[in-house]
Amino acid sequence: MPSSKILITSAYLDFTCLTRQICSELGVEAVIIEAVLEEAAELVKKIVEEEQIEVIISRGGTAAAISKVVDTPVVTAEATDFDLLQAFWKAKALGSRIGFLGYAYEKMEYDFDSLVEILGLEVRQYLYRNTMELKAQVEDAYRDGIEVIVGGGSVGVNLAQARGLKGVLVHTTRRAVVDAILRAKGIMEILHKDRESTQRLKTIIQNAYEGIVALDHQGCISVLSPLAERTLGIEATQVMGKPITHFPHHSYLARLYRGGEPKLGDLVRVGEILLVVNRVPIQVQGEQVGLVVTFQEFSRLQQLEQKIRQELHYKGLVAKFSFQDIVASCPEMRDTIERAKRFGQTDSTVLITGESGTGKELFAQSMHHINKRREGPFVAVNCGAIPDNLLESELFGYEEGAFTGAKKGGKPGLFELAHGGTIFLDEIGRISTDLQARLLRVLQEKEVMRLGGDRIIPVDVRVIAATNQDLRQAVRRGAFRDDLYYRLNVLNLVIPPLRHRKEDLPLLARHFLSAFNEKFHKQVSQIPPELMRWMMVYDWPGNVRELENFMERLVILADGDRVDPHFLGQLYADTRSDGTGEVSVDQDELTVMPGTLEEMERDLILQLSERMRENKVELAKMLGISRTTLWKKLRGYHEGISSGKEGRYMLKK
Repeated sequence: MPSSKILITSAYLDFTCLTRQICSELGVEAVIIEAVLEEAAELVKKIVEEEQIEVIISRGGTAAAISKVVDTPVVTAEATDFDLLQAFWKAKALGSRIGFLGYAYEKMEYDFDSLVEILGLEVRQYLYRNTMELKAQVEDAYRDGIEVIVGGGSVGVNLAQARGLKGVLVHTTRRAVVDAILRAKGIMEILHKDRESTQRLKTIIQNAYEGIVALDHQGCISVLSPLAERTLGIEATQVMGKPITHFPHHSYLARLYRGGEPKLGDLVRVGEILLVVNRVPIQVQGEQVGLVVTFQEFSRLQQLEQKIRQELHYKGLVAKFSFQDIVASCPEMRDTIERAKRFGQTDSTVLITGESGTGKELFAQSMHHINKRREGPFVAVNCGAIPDNLLESELFGYEEGAFTGAKKGGKPGLFELAHGGTIFLDEIGRISTDLQARLLRVLQEKEVMRLGGDRIIPVDVRVIAATNQDLRQAVRRGAFRDDLYYRLNVLNLVIPPLRHRKEDLPLLARHFLSAFNEKFHKQVSQIPPELMRWMMVYDWPGNVRELENFMERLVILADGDRVDPHFLGQLYADTRSDGTGEVSVDQDELTVMPGTLEEMERDLILQLSERMRENKVELAKMLGISRTTLWKKLRGYHEGISSGKEGRYMLKK
């Protein structure tokens, strides 16, 4: 793609030189031509057709003539009153009868009364719109006895001189030229951003998996995506810019529109195709300025449904984990486990709250394992991973003929499959309010009705729900039903994030080290002390799941039975908390694990040494001991680390 340029027209040589110099200073690529009025307009038109011209800069009448023949933006570089005053001052020295040649629209641009009053002159104006009128006005000035002609560019001056009159150019100042070029650059930037946004939107529409029809504020079709064209059998060229209401009622577009009322999940049959249609108004500051209609073939949604069902099937309907699989030693986590064991003995609904990766499903499966229902199914479903229009049929099932493509004989929902066992509803906070109402009834009445069915099916299911959201806040915002929240929150279990149970990190790390050694047939014996110290500092926003992935990378990168130091830098870079590969710490706080006085003293001194970048002089002063004593202590500590003893300390974030 050729680089874009600015085209500048010049009425005289000095203007050409000035603009070329300014363009060079500003780093602007420009094409400069010397021509005026119709001649300039024709030349500009030809150049615009051949080159990538974004903006045109011109003066007065020439700018007006160019605007009539091209669509390219035109910026005017007009002379100011001061420029005209300077020209009249020169003309005064050449004669007393002065005429001004100006483009017709400039009649009100200059304050002639003030100018002639300042100079003590009488100036007569001769206005023109084209070259022919310019010549005629010079002739009129000659007959009127004018001695000096001001303006009209080099053409006007040449015509005046040909008639024996004196001519004075109105020079455009450097400031006016700079301002015009900067305005032109600003327009180019806006055009580039607009083209980028337009191309981005066009790419999205062309590659969308949904048919898209957009209407403007007058109800005229402004967008028709390629998928919409293919699905409806309509070419965009036939309907673009036309009101959708002009199409016959039986047409495909009118069926999609149906008056334009907002609606989601509307089923519309178009010929032999059943479509799921969404209509959403476009609003700007509360005012509707258009409408977007999107649709998908129901058969495609069925394919997605089958894929999701396969994934659910592969996940299995059994609990694979128990409390013995939960690795923990810190008091907070042990209390959480004991609390979960008490909950597991009951049939009451449990709401598990915790960040992603903390192990919510692990606790759910463990509670199922110790419950009287442990011989029954454990059905897990991620409510946030399934579209609402599929989740309803997935949870409650459907009868044969409930909708086009429904499986012959119907299909039981997950609540039915979980009968006699436990259903685990993960990401419960992401389901729609409509679905929340149906779920509430199931929890209250212990019965379901399939989609398209006419009979009630009793279910005996223990419900465990989980979320990483603050459902209390969601209730306050109206995004989650308060009655459903209280029904789910009979027993509440909060799982602490890994950063709040750092005592468990070495234990978890060794657990995963052993597991991945077995999986990848490695013999990595231990975690380097410096790596363990870094792990204790890192916040682990992805919690235990992130730690598991980290340890898998470590074992894979390990060379034989040890981790090559060269790989540590890569591990830090791959797992970082602030985008720089470093972990920020609070410079005013140090934390040590409980131990003997000697052990805690060692941890504190090592932390301070690391924080003070091994500046032993300052560290000795801070501790109030001699440098020799400090050196002996540090040497002893480092010898202990070299012998394989892991560091005990961690920095508090």
